[in-house]
Amino acid sequence: MILTGRIPEIVDAFRLEACGRLASLKPTKLRGIIDVDPRNEDFFRKVIELRKSVALLEISETEKKRLEKFLKVLANSTSYGIYAEMNRRESDKETRLRCHGIDPEPFFPKVINPEEPGQYCFPPMASLITGGARLMLALLEYSVTSLGGTYAMEDTDSMAIVATEKGGLVPCKGGPYCMKDGREAVKALSRKQVQGISDKFRSLNPYDPKAVPGSILKIEDDNFDPETKKQRQIYCYAISAKHYDLFVRDENGNPVLLRKGVNSKDSHWSEHGLGHLLNPTDPESDDREWIPQIWERLIKESEGIKTKRLKFENIPAVGRITVSSPSILEPLTFLNRNKKYSDQIKPFNFLLSCHIAQLGYPVGVDPTKFHLIAPYSTNPGKWLNREWLDQYSGQKYQVSTGNYQSRKTARVKTYGDVIGEYKFHPESKCADSEGNICGKQTTGLLFRRHIKIDQIKYIGKESNNLEEVDAGIVHSEQNVYTEYPDPRRGDWETKVRPAMLKISISTLKDKTQLSERTLKYARSGKRRPRLRHQTLIKIALKKEGLL
Repeated sequence: MILTGRIPEIVDAFRLEACGRLASLKPTKLRGIIDVDPRNEDFFRKVIELRKSVALLEISETEKKRLEKFLKVLANSTSYGIYAEMNRRESDKETRLRCHGIDPEPFFPKVINPEEPGQYCFPPMASLITGGARLMLALLEYSVTSLGGTYAMEDTDSMAIVATEKGGLVPCKGGPYCMKDGREAVKALSRKQVQGISDKFRSLNPYDPKAVPGSILKIEDDNFDPETKKQRQIYCYAISAKHYDLFVRDENGNPVLLRKGVNSKDSHWSEHGLGHLLNPTDPESDDREWIPQIWERLIKESEGIKTKRLKFENIPAVGRITVSSPSILEPLTFLNRNKKYSDQIKPFNFLLSCHIAQLGYPVGVDPTKFHLIAPYSTNPGKWLNREWLDQYSGQKYQVSTGNYQSRKTARVKTYGDVIGEYKFHPESKCADSEGNICGKQTTGLLFRRHIKIDQIKYIGKESNNLEEVDAGIVHSEQNVYTEYPDPRRGDWETKVRPAMLKISISTLKDKTQLSERTLKYARSGKRRPRLRHQTLIKIALKKEGLL
């Protein structure tokens, strides 16, 4: 409503109210250093205030870093994570469950891999917390757009506002404004306007102003030169959501990647889509400096600056995964035969994982059930010359980075292939200025796509097996989340049966060769026909243009 002015139809509303106080609450010391008493203090507010005041404590720098990280994780997990905890129970057997959705009455589906709520799981609270965060972003976006401005990117709790020292027009394809030379443009806000937006959010600060002073919408320190302390111009190179990099320019105008603080290893470039891969220059190292090399090359290429291929571009793109489920360990059991337990591949050991290039699958395999893994090795020179195992079948294969493939050889992606795909990653959730869905070649100002609800499906937690998803091991949605089918919300009830009411029984009888009785029962909802008869009815309705 804030962004569009349109008030949605409210179907149902409810209020959550606290009732009583836990008798078991008692004061404690966090990491044996900081006193917290949940009986008379807001625990979550206290944790945030403590995190901001860690620098004032008389403890070692090492302990300060540990304490700050501990408080950050504690705040995130206890203020939100525990209320959304759902644990997937891996199982091959169907289990009948009682489920509650948006209808007043529950439904009772049979599902594989059911989920069990955590000890403190309370989804209404979790949804209100994330809803509150989205409300804050909507308020911020409205504050920017009401001034005619826009943003380069936004994330869960931040936004990169398009701004310059004095504001004005900035060339941008698809922008609503026009430069003097006819180029399309967007309006950059002035730094004073951005500061004014930040000040507006000062009244929403719920914390002790001594511990967390000023606005909760903080203008990051990186906007200021670490030496002169003056505000500087920052630039953004964005490919898609979570694929972006912030940078500055040197005295010659050349791009220089922005880092968080002086000599800090924290970055302002995205590792999303790259972070699951091993360091190609030193696989044993956790150093991620190879990723900024990629960003530097991409930014220079976008500005027409000649660049050289990176030294590691011809190396197979290999990631490290954990033996986290029986399906991963099973193909490797023969490797453990006649070995001491200490030498065997065990649960939570590391494995290598590689990615198949486009059209690079061995002849005759099913691409949706094929993924190559191998015992862990940090020697890139051996990656091409070793045997790899298909996670699904346990069959052995060789790999190649050239154009050669056969029934027993797969063509795998190199780091160069990954960079090429990364550069043209489409943002499918957005459209261009003409309303066309974004593709690999879409550039300029993007807009939200309009959404039309086609069907309601109840699914479980989408963040299961994140490591396997990033590594490309999981090829099917069903292997990530559990679906809880509600017959009242399926295609049959929401699409097929309403379409049957638009056509006569006699016509359906001629088109499907089914009995009049079967069709009448099906159309009235008294009895659902068998799957084969459902298929015949759907085919007939599609031919009539009703589906």
